[in-house]
Amino acid sequence: MDYSENIRYAFPENLNEIIALWNMCFPESPEFTKWYFKKIFSLKNTLICTENDKITAMLQEIPLSFNNFKKATYIYGACTHPLHRKKGIMSRLLAQSFKNDIKKGIPQSILIPENEDLFKFYEKFGYKKTTLIKKEIFENSNFPQKSGEKYIFKKADFSDIENMNNLYEKTLHGNNFILRDNSFWKKQIQMFSALKGGCFCLYKTNNPIISAYAFVWKENTLQAQEMCFTDNNSKNILCENLLLNLNSKKLEYNVYNKKGDYKACVKFHNKKTENNSSVSDYIINLLWN
Repeated sequence: MDYSENIRYAFPENLNEIIALWNMCFPESPEFTKWYFKKIFSLKNTLICTENDKITAMLQEIPLSFNNFKKATYIYGACTHPLHRKKGIMSRLLAQSFKNDIKKGIPQSILIPENEDLFKFYEKFGYKKTTLIKKEIFENSNFPQKSGEKYIFKKADFSDIENMNNLYEKTLHGNNFILRDNSFWKKQIQMFSALKGGCFCLYKTNNPIISAYAFVWKENTLQAQEMCFTDNNSKNILCENLLLNLNSKKLEYNVYNKKGDYKACVKFHNKKTENNSSVSDYIINLLWN
């Protein structure tokens, strides 16, 4: 069968089947799934492949903008029904997504592979590795002697968004990073609160400029999905307060580093964009990934 003839954007009547396939392929976080389909999911960005009117595979084309004035499509939730795998369907879906990008004037496609093996799969389509991260661990026993400065630790609310965004952009300055608007930040604050975690901020006493923030959630240990800080002392004091307030003994967090493991991929749709871009400068970080 020529699967390309059955590739199209989803219709409203496909929603229940899309959610069912999502839950089949990504069963790990039902609370996140509920939030994602309420706050992020869009039928108009959902590319599906059908056979006999049944969905066999799908992916989300999420539009993003970078600080280098370039737009991108973020490929998310790419999955194939177990009964239809190894038929080349996902390859056809990706090929159609690339055509859609070119038609829309979008010069690049990005994604975050779920595991190392998938990097090899996506290389076949022209994706290149980017975004080095290093996992670090903070424990109270390793906390250095406190400085004389006093800080205010608080759970973030919408009034902190401008400060957090300024620190986010300052931290990633010199790289190509995803731009975030107020709507993005509000959704992330709401999501992490709903997932029994939260977003937390640190300010120096009598200083309106933020010193550090972190989006955290808890599995076996406390995890910081994203952490930004002005200096190591602020980072350490934020971490100490997170452990204390969230009743944990260890915090795992990621930092962007020239050493570490690759997290993401980027594909350029034309040589001009590729020649004017440096893969190593891309920071692809989505809090809800």
